[in-house]
Formats: sequence, C-alpha cells, structure tokens
Amino acid sequence: MKDRERFKKVMNFEKPDRLPVVEWAGWWDKTIERWYNEGLPRHLKEDGEIRAYFNFDTWRQCWIEPRKKSLPDNHQNYKPLVTNIDEYLKIKEHLYPEEAFDKKPIIEWAEMQRNNDMVVWITLEGFYWMPRTLLGMEEINYMFYDDPELLHLINKDTLDFNLRVLKQFCSICKPDFMTFAEDMSYNHGPLVSKSLFDEFMKPYYLQIIPVVKENGIIPFVDTDGNPEELIPWFLDIGIEGFLPMERQAGSDVVKFRQKHPKLKIIGAFDKTLMNKGEEIMRYEFERLLPVMKQGGYILGVDHQTPPGVSLNDYYLFVRLFREYAEKAVQ
Repeated sequence: MKDRERFKKVMNFEKPDRLPVVEWAGWWDKTIERWYNEGLPRHLKEDGEIRAYFNFDTWRQCWIEPRKKSLPDNHQNYKPLVTNIDEYLKIKEHLYPEEAFDKKPIIEWAEMQRNNDMVVWITLEGFYWMPRTLLGMEEINYMFYDDPELLHLINKDTLDFNLRVLKQFCSICKPDFMTFAEDMSYNHGPLVSKSLFDEFMKPYYLQIIPVVKENGIIPFVDTDGNPEELIPWFLDIGIEGFLPMERQAGSDVVKFRQKHPKLKIIGAFDKTLMNKGEEIMRYEFERLLPVMKQGGYILGVDHQTPPGVSLNDYYLFVRLFREYAEKAVQ
C-alpha cells in the first residue's frame, strides 16, 4: 500500500496494511546538531531528506504565512507590533503577500500525490494565532475588551488571505489535510473563554471550513498544551482533528477518544520518554495501542524531538514505532 493510500485509510477509520510511520514535526536544530556528531550524515539538511533517511512515510508540509519577510520578527517574545488600528493599517504593507508560497515544489508534490506516493499538508494561521502575533502574548487578552474592532479587522483580513491562498494552492494541488495554527491552550486548558472564542474566532472559521471540506481537505487544529476543553468547540464548527496532544500538559488521547469517537488525532507520544530505554518506550506504545487500533489516529511525537534524545535513542524509537504500526492492524 502506498503512503497516501495508507493515510486515507487510517483517516477514514479503515484498516490499512500498517499504520503510517511518520515524524510530523521537524526537528530542533540542537537535536540535529547532536545527531550529526553521533553519525547522522551531515549532507542531510532538509527535513524531507532526514525523513527519507529514517525511511518514514512521505509527507510534505507547506506553512503559508500571512506576513512578508519585511515584517519585524517577534516570534521569540511576542511583543506587540501594533497597539491600535492606525498602527495596524500602517503595517499592513508588510502583511498578506500576493505570492505567499513557492509554486515550483508544490507542482512536484502534486505529481507524487497523484501517484499516491506523498501526503500533502498545508498550515494556515488561525484567528487567535495571527492577532496574537501582531498584538502580543499578554496584550491580546486586553484587546478582546479594549479594542474588539481591531481584532475583528485583523481576523477579517486573515480570513480573506487564507481563502485566497487556499484557492491558489488548490489550483495546483489539493492537500490531503491541513492544520490551523492556533496554540491557544496550555497545561490547564484554553487561553480564551468560550464566549471570546464564539465572538472573535468562530465566525471566521465558519466561513473557511466549508471551503476546506469542499476541496476534500481534512481540517485539523494545531494547539500545544491540553486541548480537552477546546475539542468540542472546534468539532461543533467542523474541525475534525487535533495535534500534537502533549502528554506533559495532561492530554490523554484514550480519554479524548472515549468522549469523541470520531476525533482524528496526530501525535500524542510522550517525547520525554524517548531517552528512557526500550522498556519505558514500550510502555508508552502500549498506552497508545488501543487508540492506534481504533483508526483515525496517526502516532507521532507529541511535539518536536528534544535534543536530550540521542541518535541511538531515536533509532530505537523508530524500530519500535514500526513494530507497533504493524501490531495495531493485526
């Protein structure tokens, strides 16, 4: 069975030849540097090359940013780039690029996808992520009350951008699934209330999710932390899946699946156990095996593999992953 066929079987809650064996997230630079020093060939630079080295199923992701390279980078501290509508209007020349992605590799991906040799995945930035990027991590919490007009303006512009680039991308290649980048939960639950979600995010999701589904794309939300309380909010508006389901934050996908039998999941393997040896790693695979058997779930690390994991640790993880990918369909 080819990689894309296998993905589609699992997402349809059908039985494939085995479960996909993937690393959905890229690796930390410190992790890769450690592995170079431990024997990973240094000519392997791109994530796709490294995935091929480990013989993972072939997936490719295109993250389409609503920002031009001229916009100041505040990703490390999320300090405000704008504080009012006038500042937002001035900075818009650095936002919402006309050419938001490189079409050349997407044309190549589309050919591999047509042959079922590749799963294509895009990421669009959501209606909490984008305003938070501009307004600041702390400041956005005040803006919900102090300047709701600004938040709605940003999200209206973000919606227009996302719809435009989605149409452009789908004219070349219709992704198999997509993620809305949100990161709107932490280890105690959501960073916003249900009422704020309903006012500032839901109206925009209700306009784009139908377009996503019309193109045959499975919509996921990417949020770190524990999304338990968020899950029904998003399921009610048409989202079908979540990743990465961080275990340290209290995410329990066994419990989540009991509550939501058709919830699609990617991730959930506790990254803090990857350097603890075979017995501990097997314990984690066994914890997740019941959900693996149910379908609709693709196991992966519950975020990026940390630099505390040696290359030999990772070889062991991949070997066990392959074993349990077979075991789940037996």
